[in-house]
Amino acid sequence: MRFPLVVLCAAAVLGAPPAAAQSYPSKPIRFVIGFPAGSSVDVVPRLVLEEIRRNTGATILVDNRPGALGTIGMDLVAKADPDGYTLLASASATHSSGPQLTKKPPSVDPIRGFTHIGGIFRFDVGVVVNPAQGYRTAQDLIAAAKQNPDKLTFGYGSATGQVAAQAFLAAAGIRATGVSYKGQPPALVDLLGGQINFVAADIGVLVPHIRSGKLVAVGIASNRRSPIVPGVPTFAEAGVKDLELSGWVGVSGPAGLPPGVVDWWAKALTQAFANKALVEQIHGTGLEPEPATGEAMQKLVREQYDAWGKHIRAAKIELQ
Repeated sequence: MRFPLVVLCAAAVLGAPPAAAQSYPSKPIRFVIGFPAGSSVDVVPRLVLEEIRRNTGATILVDNRPGALGTIGMDLVAKADPDGYTLLASASATHSSGPQLTKKPPSVDPIRGFTHIGGIFRFDVGVVVNPAQGYRTAQDLIAAAKQNPDKLTFGYGSATGQVAAQAFLAAAGIRATGVSYKGQPPALVDLLGGQINFVAADIGVLVPHIRSGKLVAVGIASNRRSPIVPGVPTFAEAGVKDLELSGWVGVSGPAGLPPGVVDWWAKALTQAFANKALVEQIHGTGLEPEPATGEAMQKLVREQYDAWGKHIRAAKIELQ
């Protein structure tokens, strides 16, 4: 199902753009999101795109193309004309973890097959437990797993959650049985009901349950505490070393985008994130704005691909 965001068309107004970008955009821009409407990969980019529309007058049409863990939208954009009028909400699921979880090589290189323009947000990944089961810390969970090898179960509803959960098991030196769900919310429902023992998921999905006290986060896979839930320890603080992972969502286009187009979007994103109200909205969803552009964004994508690949190999995750 498509959920278009239609905005009025006008000339871009971003200071003094270079000559190559002065005619851009001269027609509607198609912004492809490879995930369902209502997901964080959909909601937050829409907020940012709306701010860009207000600042520039550009026409941006959001085209949701969910399916195959985001690769349907990913392939569509990779094969589009590199003119800046078909762009993608790229993500760690499609460009960091997903391509490294399959035996068959992806149809398009997640790094070289795209022009990575800029970031939208980043998010931490956390592991939560149901305190009613008697666990409140990472060490509680680890001790239970060691006392009952292969008896504990964990749920995940995304490639991000799967890798994070199995990376946690590998780093902690324990074993548990994974249960795959169609999404993160169903996994959390079963955790709340006591059907499974822990869940690894995006921190934004976990925040309401953590704040309500119904679930307890035993750690986040980051090198610093999350400003969204500062009371949750990092895994290093919880005694589990070498477990640092973060997810991201950004703006990418086909390989070979004109420099003028890349510059236009870099300025548009920078101007959008200068709005404190927008930043507060993003924080309110449990996510953190990621204003990286240009080479900083290219570096982020390369580093995240390597980081997720390292954990996938270390956890010896069976490729599908």
